[in-house]
Amino acid sequence: METGDGRADDREYAAADCFVVHIVDDDDGFRTSLLRLFRSKNMPAVGYATLADFERSDVHGTPGCLLLDLCMPDGDGLAMFERLSGDDSALPVIFISAYADIPISVRVMKSGALDILVKPVRSEQLLETIDHARKVAMRRYAAHTQVRGLLERYRTLTDRERAVFAGVAEGKLNKQVAVEVGACERTIKSERARMMKKLQLTRLVDVVRAAEMVGLKLSFDGPTTERQP
Repeated sequence: METGDGRADDREYAAADCFVVHIVDDDDGFRTSLLRLFRSKNMPAVGYATLADFERSDVHGTPGCLLLDLCMPDGDGLAMFERLSGDDSALPVIFISAYADIPISVRVMKSGALDILVKPVRSEQLLETIDHARKVAMRRYAAHTQVRGLLERYRTLTDRERAVFAGVAEGKLNKQVAVEVGACERTIKSERARMMKKLQLTRLVDVVRAAEMVGLKLSFDGPTTERQP
């Protein structure tokens, strides 16, 4: 790998324990050079010699990105990425390959990868791409964490509170919800307040957004279904 020169080599990254670069490449020398580069910039990095090693690892506990070789001895890197890309918590992926023709490059970009770089890659170009990946990873991780936290709070609701939650999200009045669940309006008002407190919500727009995040399908004339916790 070329070390490159210019401003990127002078760029020092602040320590970032919450962001990890995962390198999946069977070329030991190339993988080691990348690890040294990232660590020289105070950027945690982990290397994997096979796709299997990576898939066995717990990589979703912290935000990060994946540098992935297209052709691995134990499989197709792009095929693995396409399997994972439907997961909204998936790491942003940058492909690196010595063989990246136009059809492959088009397929890679259509699959949702951030970029594809051809070996040997200049350090400056790689670090700029990683910087972009980091911003994407932080946004994805924050969104995923927000949904996960909301789902955990949603599980604490009683069945009645869930019914009130759905009714409020659909814009129904307390008395309408009371009729639907067979309770008095005063009870629904109290349960609405408890529901809002448990879910840490304050505005109606937040309730609607939260309902979408937990997977409720809202309607005014039919039952709701929800994402299984």
